[in-house]
Formats: sequence, structure tokens, C-alpha cells
Amino acid sequence: MSRKRRSKITLLRRFSQGFFLFLFIWLFLRTTLIGENEVRSIGRLFLDLDPLVLLTTFLASGTVLKGMLLALLTVALTLVLGRVFCSWVCPLGTTFNLVSWLRREPARERLRTGVWNRWMRSKYLVLIGVLAAALTGLHLGGILDPIPLFYRTMTTSVYPAFVWGTDTLFTWFYNWDPGVGAVRITLLTEPVYAFLRDHALPYDPIVYRGGVLIGLFFTGLIGLALLRFRFWCRYVCPLGALLGVVAKVMRIEVHNDPELCINCNACVLDCHGACDPHLPGEWKREECFVCFNCRDRCPVGAISFRWRLFGRVRTLLGPLPERPPKGEKPAADTRVSEVTAAGSPAGKKAAVGEGEERPPDA
Repeated sequence: MSRKRRSKITLLRRFSQGFFLFLFIWLFLRTTLIGENEVRSIGRLFLDLDPLVLLTTFLASGTVLKGMLLALLTVALTLVLGRVFCSWVCPLGTTFNLVSWLRREPARERLRTGVWNRWMRSKYLVLIGVLAAALTGLHLGGILDPIPLFYRTMTTSVYPAFVWGTDTLFTWFYNWDPGVGAVRITLLTEPVYAFLRDHALPYDPIVYRGGVLIGLFFTGLIGLALLRFRFWCRYVCPLGALLGVVAKVMRIEVHNDPELCINCNACVLDCHGACDPHLPGEWKREECFVCFNCRDRCPVGAISFRWRLFGRVRTLLGPLPERPPKGEKPAADTRVSEVTAAGSPAGKKAAVGEGEERPPDA
């Protein structure tokens, strides 16, 4: 397998993911700490950027709020760039990305699970169900749409648990106050608690009856992310399905040069969407998160990104320079990977088990 490389564009994506996750949390805290039960307009930013919120609200009520028109910006970006929202912006996707990274799957397992399979179509059925329910006035998007789901989980479960844990811990330190002589632990803990009280703890703590149930549901999603990389994003997310439909006409495309490809399948190791960049000419644009990891992983510089507009094709990001595994050089006749044992694109496609993989039991 090729060694990891991080190009400037993937470093920029990681920065974007961290920035938007931090922004989501900051806006959440600003909304929580105002001492009101109303979500200020700036606190709605991620909800307003969500096209599924816009669509289900319109189908359910026939009206939309003015701020929701920001979702058209997300649609426009998806039409041009593909599902960049999923891998560059979505705070829930970033959270699942971090959770999946903690598992550190062996390369052999990632090669098996990092390719497309027919079970990934299930998220389109979820989308159809959400839209059909909206037509009857039932707003399932508020439960299954990733942005409302994450916001609701933070509000009713994660944040109340954080507040309870913080108060319990610092109250225990205050009452016990261990130390030596005049040097007590409260000299350290009280300033920290004062800072948290002013900047992170709520004006008026609220306990939600459904918080435990919502917390258990979210814990289950975390468990699925540990079983399979970005399980929610690949198999369940209705917003991802909607953006996938829009991305069918995206102007950016992955190009795997069949003359250079050595069929090592390294490009699927870190693929966020399992969009099959290892199959020249069969890349699935509706599943591509435009994470650029396939380009970084390719040891022979076979993968590039192209821009197609008005019938003209231009190179957007050329391949990275060839970088073989340490101490080795890629042989010109090497056509068999350590996992697939396939010597042709057709054999490689069969070896990775397209359409035969089953999702993990959960």
C-alpha cells in the first residue's frame, strides 16, 4: 500500500471541516446562553444552508422563511462542485469522520469496505420516505436530516450531560477541596469553573424528558460509525441522498488514467463516499464527497480532477508526482493487488465484491 500524503487541498479541506464544526458549536453556545428559548437568526445558519430543510418545510407547509433561501447556495455549489457540503462543511459528517478515524481499521478491511455496494442505495429510500411524509404534513426531516438531528442531540442530550457533569465535578472539588496547607485544589478549579460559567454554561439549565432517548439514538449512530467508516453518510443520510441527486450533473470529475493505474486500489483506502475511484471510467459522481483523498493515495499519479464545461475538459488538479512505497519501485507489469488478486478492471470489480457486500449488523 502507498504511504499517506496530504496535499494542500486536503489540508484545506481538513481546516474547513474543523472550522465549520467549531462554528457550529460556537453558534450553538451563543444561542443557548442568551437566556431565551428562541433561536436567533445567526444561530440558524446551518439550518438555513440545508436544502432538505427548505424542501420539506415547503412541502409540509407551503411556505418558507426568507433565511432558508440560503439553501439555494448549497444547491448551486453542489451543481458545480459536487457533494462538497458533506466533506467540507457538515458538522455531523465531520463528527462521524473523527469517530471512524479512531477505529484505525487495517488496510485490508478498508479495501473491502471502501467500495460502493448496493446497500448504499438505502439512503435514497430514506429520502423518498422523508419527502412523502412532508407531503402529509409530517416533518421527518427534523429527525433524520443531519443538521436538525445534530442540533437536537446537542440541545437535549450532549449539552445537558456536559452541564450536569461539569457542575457535579466542580461541586465535588469545592466541597472536598484537597490540598497541602494553604495550597488547595480550589485555587485552580474555581477560576476554571468561573470561566466555564461565563462562556460555556447556560443562563438557565433545562432538562429535556426525551434527552436520554435521543442520546441513546445518537450513541447508536456513533457505534455504527465505528463499525463502518461514515456509515450514516453512506447508508442513511437523506440530505446526502438529495445532494447526490443534484451532484449527478456536477462539473468536476475524477479521472483515473487506465494507462498509469496499476490496480493497487490504494485510492479507496480513505475514500469518504465509497465512490469507486479505482475503476477507470466507472467513478460514481453521486457518491463522491470531493475529499481528494484518492489523489493523495495514488502511488503512481494516475488520479487527477478535471473540470468539464460546455463540452470542454480542463485539468483542475493534476496528479501528484509518483511516490512508490518506501524502498520499492512500482513494476510496470504489476497488475495484482495484495487484496483483490485481479488482473483486469472487470476482475478487479468482481474481486472487491461490488453489489455483494452487506452492511454490518447493528
